[in-house]
Amino acid sequence: MVVIIPDEPPTGAWKTQKVEDIPDAMEPSTIYVVGSPPWAVVFLCPCGCQGRVNLSLLGSHPRWTLEEHEDGTITMSPSINWTTGCKSHFWLRRSRIEAC
Repeated sequence: MVVIIPDEPPTGAWKTQKVEDIPDAMEPSTIYVVGSPPWAVVFLCPCGCQGRVNLSLLGSHPRWTLEEHEDGTITMSPSINWTTGCKSHFWLRRSRIEAC
């Protein structure tokens, strides 16, 4: 007998929400995928500094790639490395924050 278990977001995954525009107010632990087709990903810095992380998916530099998974989670590459402010450096994999 084969049991098929549906894909579910991994434990500790942040909520992913698709929006048409960048929200004025953002919720903690929420990743906003902006536009259709997506042109940006934004969220509050996971370190708690309340900084807004804006990741462009367009041809500008730097530019990230977005992978959307069937369970509703996302993966971004390359890693996110703030060179100013809190200087956070992390990966966003399957909507989970992983320290570098």
